[in-house]
Amino acid sequence: MEVKIHDAVLPEAEQKFSGGETGNFQKSFELDSRLFEDDKINRIKSRFHIYKEYDSFIEELNYDQLKNFLEALIRTAVAYYSEALNISANEKDIRNKFENLLDFKERTGCSESIEACLNEGCYHLDPQCAITKIKEDILTVAQIFESRKNRSHIPHVAIELFFKKIIEKHNSIGLILSDKFGSPKVFTTDGSAISPIISEGIRRLSDAITEHEFRFAQFGEPFLAFNQRFPLDEELASKLEAVEKNPELTKYIKKVTFSSIGFEIAHEKMILSIIYLGDNVMTKYLKNVIDGIERIKIETDPEARIRSGFGKNAE
Repeated sequence: MEVKIHDAVLPEAEQKFSGGETGNFQKSFELDSRLFEDDKINRIKSRFHIYKEYDSFIEELNYDQLKNFLEALIRTAVAYYSEALNISANEKDIRNKFENLLDFKERTGCSESIEACLNEGCYHLDPQCAITKIKEDILTVAQIFESRKNRSHIPHVAIELFFKKIIEKHNSIGLILSDKFGSPKVFTTDGSAISPIISEGIRRLSDAITEHEFRFAQFGEPFLAFNQRFPLDEELASKLEAVEKNPELTKYIKKVTFSSIGFEIAHEKMILSIIYLGDNVMTKYLKNVIDGIERIKIETDPEARIRSGFGKNAE
């Protein structure tokens, strides 16, 4: 498979949750007592990790309660990712799983300007629309906890576990699956503390998409790899699992590469970013990774399965 390289030259560029049982996660789930009665807090706190219960109890909440509920859920999800799934995450990473506002507006037929959706402006214009969006965001986070019992049937968790296997097999630092705007939806690392690289890499990728510096491959064309280079200095080296296991690496390797490729699965554009040290020959396994993502999406995501049939002749 041919891969063309486009380099973006960059300037030099958590605390673990204790305990993996449900009870420990309940301790990190705190609602504002000024918004909720004690009996409701206790009832929600005992059931928040059970996905099938959500349709019933979030219907009882008003907008301010839903906002507080979502904030508590996000904080708990960060802890759950770290301890139960062994995946480094922060609150921004969880929010990046939400449906993009532009896509939500298009799907729901909202005619208001995008500016109206920011800073709670939407709630003042169309309260029901704002409530619908926040409920959908809550259900998105809730799937993280459902995945504990049903991992293989939850698309993003199945992809995370697949990424973990790829990382172990090919000595990559991390893999990120983003939407067409560069917003990360699924990510997995080898345990290295590379949040600054991820943040800067995603920011630079988003700028490159906006400025048309990054391009998606057209059908039949080779993939175009958009490479960002981060100098491997002493501070960064101290955060990498690979260097911790083999300190001699820094004598031979002087950079970390954040390589992004755009592709399409089931009529949906996606971006795969692979973070690696030195000359990790990703062309040898890139197709397998993309094929794996496609298989998982179609097997676990009903919408992707439906979209994959668009344009095909009925037999």
